[in-house]
Order: sequence, then structure tokens, then C-alpha cells
Amino acid sequence: MGHSGQLQQVIVNLIQNAIDAMNSVDSDGRVLQVRTEHSGSDAISITVEDTGPGIDPKKSDEMFGAFFTTKPHGMGLGLAICRMIVERHDGKLSVISANPHGAAFHITLPQMKLPH
Repeated sequence: MGHSGQLQQVIVNLIQNAIDAMNSVDSDGRVLQVRTEHSGSDAISITVEDTGPGIDPKKSDEMFGAFFTTKPHGMGLGLAICRMIVERHDGKLSVISANPHGAAFHITLPQMKLPH
């Protein structure tokens, strides 16, 4: 359970970032994957993974800060807002390098139990 509009915006932003990242990759090598799964018995996880140029591991946490951008016309607020929304839902948003290249953004959200 959560604010569906906010959570939808997080997913849309991560997907749009992945598409933007893959613009510099040969079209035959572009793959975007969105996966959801149960994470233990009390959480769900969502992964948005691309085959773009990847991320600098030294900047993986910095990229969630306000005004950090790699886009020529970006404002640098998208990932900061995404992380804030996820954290307000008691979740976590992180990024790792994908193998062999690209980035994988991982969201973990608690699964709310409904009263019987």
C-alpha cells in the first residue's frame, strides 16, 4: 500500500532515465528490463535495469543528491525526488552497475499487511 501516483512517478522516471542512458548505445544492444518480486515475506522489490553506458561506482550514492546530473539539460532533481518518495514509503532506492554494462536501480518496499 502506498501513494500510487508517487510510486508510479518513481518507476516512470527510472524507465525514462534508462531510455535516455541507452541513447548512446547501438540500437541492437539496447535492453530495458523491469522486474518485480517478493523480497522475503514482508517486502517487494522492483528493479529497473538497462544496458546503457553504466555508472561510475564512485558516484553511485552522489547521484541521488539534489542537482546532480549527467544530462546536458537536466536539472538533477529526478533521482533525489525518487529516493525521497521511496524513503517516505519506508523503502530503499539504490543503484549498482549491471553486468556486463549498464545500471540497475533497485527499489525495496515493505509489504503492508491488511487487517483481517
